[in-house]
Amino acid sequence: MDERKDPPAPAERRPAVAAGIRLPPAQEAYDRYTLHATRCWACRDVDRSCLTGTELHRAWRELAENALDRLAGEAPPHGQ
Repeated sequence: MDERKDPPAPAERRPAVAAGIRLPPAQEAYDRYTLHATRCWACRDVDRSCLTGTELHRAWRELAENALDRLAGEAPPHGQ
């Protein structure tokens, strides 16, 4: 049976946003984490871990949680 094979990843990724545009900090942290995690052999192996990947993941989660807390504080109470 022929199994479908995904094409190899391009050597260089194309920018997702226009040059000179900055993403919010949580999105930039997520980009750094996913870029590392998809290219690091230790991060891709379920039985191993990588200190850099762990630190990037922790930084992304912290920034995302802070952003959500700020949004929750700005939103009016439910039902009003």
